[in-house]
Amino acid sequence: MKRILAFGGWIALLLVSLTGCLFGLAEDLYRLPEGSPGYEDLTQRINEVRSALEREYSAVVEYAQIYSGEHISTVQLQDLDGDGQRETAVTFFRLPGAERPLKIFFFTLQPDESYRVTAALEGDGAAINAVDYVDLNREGLKEVVVSWQVSSGVYQLGVYSLDERMTHRGQSGLEGPAVPPLSSLLGTELLSTNYSDYKLIDLDEDTQTEVAVVRLDQAGENSTLDLYGWGDDGLGRQSSARLSNGITALRRVRTGYVAGELPTPAIYVTSDLIDGAQAVDILAWRGNEVRNVVLDADTGVSRERLRLPEGVDLTDINGDAVLEIPHLRALPSYGENAGDFWLTDWEQYDRYAECSSVCTTYHNIADGWYLEIPDSWQDRLTISRNDVTSGQRAVIFSLWNDAETEPTRFLVLYKLTGVNRATRATTGDRFILWEDANTIYSAAFYASGWDCGLDEAGVRERFHLILPSWSND
Repeated sequence: MKRILAFGGWIALLLVSLTGCLFGLAEDLYRLPEGSPGYEDLTQRINEVRSALEREYSAVVEYAQIYSGEHISTVQLQDLDGDGQRETAVTFFRLPGAERPLKIFFFTLQPDESYRVTAALEGDGAAINAVDYVDLNREGLKEVVVSWQVSSGVYQLGVYSLDERMTHRGQSGLEGPAVPPLSSLLGTELLSTNYSDYKLIDLDEDTQTEVAVVRLDQAGENSTLDLYGWGDDGLGRQSSARLSNGITALRRVRTGYVAGELPTPAIYVTSDLIDGAQAVDILAWRGNEVRNVVLDADTGVSRERLRLPEGVDLTDINGDAVLEIPHLRALPSYGENAGDFWLTDWEQYDRYAECSSVCTTYHNIADGWYLEIPDSWQDRLTISRNDVTSGQRAVIFSLWNDAETEPTRFLVLYKLTGVNRATRATTGDRFILWEDANTIYSAAFYASGWDCGLDEAGVRERFHLILPSWSND
């Protein structure tokens, strides 16, 4: 029962710590009710470690900030041995002025509800960019992957094994010193390398996670993705693939899939090129090595060179788990109110570099929605908008005739806000597409004499809100 109380209390602690507050600055918020011996003991062990570090280094110990990733709390509860119980508390310290100022300590819950410091890691830098826990060798105990932020924009990736240190699990009480020497706690370094970005992924589908490391060459000629995985000699580089020449900066690195009878894991690297375009490199496993399936052998640059406006990015537009690449296509315009409108053609690749079309959409990023465009509208469409009425933003779909003849309107979509939006949403022949507490989207057909191929149900089926994942991972 005590064990249940201890873990239940720690769940509350972690929920509070995820808000970004530092453990040491909000101790009263984390204090659990009487009868939570696990928490009280862990608090004491953490304070003992802090005091020992302050004596050794003659410096005030701070909690280290973690900037990104899934694990950003300064105190984390982890299941490192995969038994379904989060038995290890992980704490992150920083000692300004120390040779290796960043310290990570692991405290393991014992059968008598006490905690014991069982392992530690240390690194250079001012903060920790990210930390992950993953079983790379499939031996049961997770390895620890740490991104040390050495300085602004400079990162060092470290992968560590705690196998030789997590030896006190199952002992009763606290035998030996409360805080063993740091040198006796340090985990084994398996990999240390500079990097621009990294991902954890089973790229070769052998049921074993690999570490994919992206490195940009400052000269723009030899940027690579290196894949590190577990082999007979431990963690080592299994394969490497070139990225596009001319890369000046990374925009985004994403994990996903490429097309096939069964979707295949892939890594999508979007970068800025020296000429202002964006390159999309797609890395997948083929023939016992990682391949850049879109790299042009003659130019050394991806065949997917895009110029995308802000807010437009790769996305899984049709929900098949494969990331699609957007290609913008300008629409013809008529009159002063037509504006600058584009359709987006979405394409996807398989591991053999075969490209296939998925669908076409019109994305209204400003109003937060998009519409799947029927095939029968292709090469016959123009779009304009009318925002004259307060609280009403209208996008008008018209049949293009020619540059000398006014287009024939056949459909209008509205974004409605304000106190009278409910009335305006169903005025005349308008029908509601979607609504929440503040906004209503509605539509109406014009009597155009042209059968656009959709009825009310068809428009609703093809209408979608733009979710946050459109522009963010």
